[in-house]
Amino acid sequence: MKKITLLWMGMLILTAGCSEKAEVVRYDHIDAHWQAERISSGSRETDVDAEGILKQCEASKLLSTIEGDHFTVLGMAYATRMPFIDNDAEVYAFNEVSYVEGDAVYAFCKSDQLEGYRAVALDTRPSYLKDKTGVEFPLLPTIELASQEVRDALHKPDAIYNDGQEVRPFLDTLYTISPGFNGGIEFGIGDGGVFFPYFDFGPYLAKFDSYVAIGYDISTNMPYLLLSQDGINYGMYALSDSDLVNGVDSLSVRSLSKGGKMDSMSPLSLYELTYETEGQTKTTTVSIRFKKSPLITETADTDAVSIGYVHKYMYEPGVSFNYPDAVSIRGQGYERLTEALETGTPSTKSGEAGEYMYLTLLKGNRGQQFELSYHKRSQKVDVFVKDMDTDEQFKLSSEGAKIFHELFPGAVE
Repeated sequence: MKKITLLWMGMLILTAGCSEKAEVVRYDHIDAHWQAERISSGSRETDVDAEGILKQCEASKLLSTIEGDHFTVLGMAYATRMPFIDNDAEVYAFNEVSYVEGDAVYAFCKSDQLEGYRAVALDTRPSYLKDKTGVEFPLLPTIELASQEVRDALHKPDAIYNDGQEVRPFLDTLYTISPGFNGGIEFGIGDGGVFFPYFDFGPYLAKFDSYVAIGYDISTNMPYLLLSQDGINYGMYALSDSDLVNGVDSLSVRSLSKGGKMDSMSPLSLYELTYETEGQTKTTTVSIRFKKSPLITETADTDAVSIGYVHKYMYEPGVSFNYPDAVSIRGQGYERLTEALETGTPSTKSGEAGEYMYLTLLKGNRGQQFELSYHKRSQKVDVFVKDMDTDEQFKLSSEGAKIFHELFPGAVE
């Protein structure tokens, strides 16, 4: 009987030893790092849970297409993380969700890690948008000759940003472009149609027209696209054609389109330019087309940013640190830091506070926060980390503590 008891005691000891091993590094969304808001027609909420926004397009299957000729943007939500250290723009993050209704209800998500939108289907409208009307967009944009009011605005002396050049518009070339749902406007020149993007449309809670005309430098006759997103201020964009880039002897422009709906990827001839260069008369065409933006079916890259910080003071939302109040590490150093943390074992003991009392890990939009404490001994310093979310405490191994001190030699004075 005594032998059996001793055997069971041995097994319990082994089991207890195995339970000592724990996962120390566990990333999640840190509420304190994010500021979130939701907006809809006539309302704005700032006391919003950021995690729901950050996870909106992670929980369901991402769509490659959506159906419908018209879509209504019901509302939008934003989650923003400001730089941790002053001027450390790498950790700035902005996430946007647009709630869209067509043949179904969708969430369109955009983040810094990916260019473009991911989309998921929702079972129903979000509760805060239950009674909202929203803003309706057609799938495809339209173009039409501009009104006299818009022409008058372009004719004003300060309408065109010319950087010292005197540029005048051909007023009868002015068009108004009404936005489509999700895509971009591109302009091309010549029969080959080499196109370049200029305007982008997205699922926004506002609907703004864009404007295009042809202008010319009065000293060189060099033509420009004149583009505006408010009908008041116009920027100048040179036409990428070798015959035109240095100006011509004379220039005339004729508008070719009476307007209408634009089909995706179907060029529409907009202007015919006639000019003289080196004694020859030539013509070329400027075309416009709409390019739908494809939906992204890849999840956001959560490994895009991996940075660790030791810092002296508790993090406050929206208040960035200045060096040396926070010291950062990344790359191979960050990998060594997480390896050192994973040597930690659960501990009921803790040490004493040092100069740097906190450790924060950031990995993409997720992260983890620890309190740091230290116990000085004759030959070494023990390092303790306490997860600020779960209150679980760990003591790093001797090797882990050594790596920590190599990475942050000023952590304990």
